[in-house]
Amino acid sequence: MKYKNTAIVVEGGGLRGSYAGGVLDVLADKEIKFGGACGTSAGATHLCSFLSGQIGRNFRVDTVHSKSPRYMSFRNLLFTGDYFAFDYCYKQIPYKIDPFEFDKFAAQCQETEFRVCMTDVETGLAEYPRILDYRNEDDMNRIRASASLPILSKIVEIHGKKFLDGGVADSIPFEPMFKSGFERAVVILTRPLGYRKKVNKALPLVKLAFRHYPKFVEAVATRHIRYNQALDKLAKLESEGKVFIYRPSRLIKISDIESNKKKIAELYELGKEDAHNKMPDLLKFLEG
Repeated sequence: MKYKNTAIVVEGGGLRGSYAGGVLDVLADKEIKFGGACGTSAGATHLCSFLSGQIGRNFRVDTVHSKSPRYMSFRNLLFTGDYFAFDYCYKQIPYKIDPFEFDKFAAQCQETEFRVCMTDVETGLAEYPRILDYRNEDDMNRIRASASLPILSKIVEIHGKKFLDGGVADSIPFEPMFKSGFERAVVILTRPLGYRKKVNKALPLVKLAFRHYPKFVEAVATRHIRYNQALDKLAKLESEGKVFIYRPSRLIKISDIESNKKKIAELYELGKEDAHNKMPDLLKFLEG
C-alpha cells in the first residue's frame, strides 16, 4: 500500500542508523510505501535500500561488509582523508560486493520524492536535493555528502559547492517535506525518548579544522539548539496527529563509528521489534 500524502523521514547517527534499518525492513516487508522520503546522513543511505526494496541489505553493510578495514578505519582516514572509504562504500559494495538494485531504485524515485539533506560548508545551511538515480555521479555524491561526517571525511564538492554531513544543519529533516506539500510524516529517530543534544565536545577541533569556514563552525556550535527545537516541534506535531514517531524503546549505547557488531545487531533487532509492536498504531495513523 502506498500513502502518497505521507513522507518518511529518517534521522542519521552513523551506526546508530541500524535501528532505522530494522524499522525500514519491517515496513518494506509489509509493502508500505510513501509519497516522499527524506534522510540525513545514515538516514539517507538507509533509505536507498528501502526504496530499492532490498530487505536486509543495510544490515549486511553495517555488520558484514563493515568488518573490512577497507570500509572504515583510522588507516583510511590517515591515507585518504575519509574514515569511511569512499571507493569501497559507494562503488565496490553497491556495484560488486553486495549489488544494489539500481533500476528498481531509479524507478521508485520516479514515484517517490526522495531527498537527502546535506550541509553547505560555506553557508552553514541545509540543502535538500532530490535524488533520481544512484548511477548519476551528482546524485551519488549528494548521498555521499549527506553522510560525510566532519573531521572524519573530506569535503565533497558538487558543481563548485562544498558539502558535508546534513546532520550539522538539519538532523531530522521533516520540515522540508511538509513545505513540499506532504500532509503527514512518519519519522524514525535514532535516540530514545528523553534524549536532548548537548554542545558538540569536538567543537574546539572543528573550529581548528574549519577555521576558514566560520558559518559551518557556527552551524556545528548551534546544532544542539536546532536539534532540541526540532524534537519540541515533533512532539507538538505528534499531538496534532500529523507525525508518527519511531524511536528506540530502550537505550543501547552505541557510537557513530561503532565496531561492536553485536551491539549493531541488537539495535537492528530492536528496530524490527519496535516496528512490529507499533504496526497497528502505524496503520491507524496512515489510514486515519
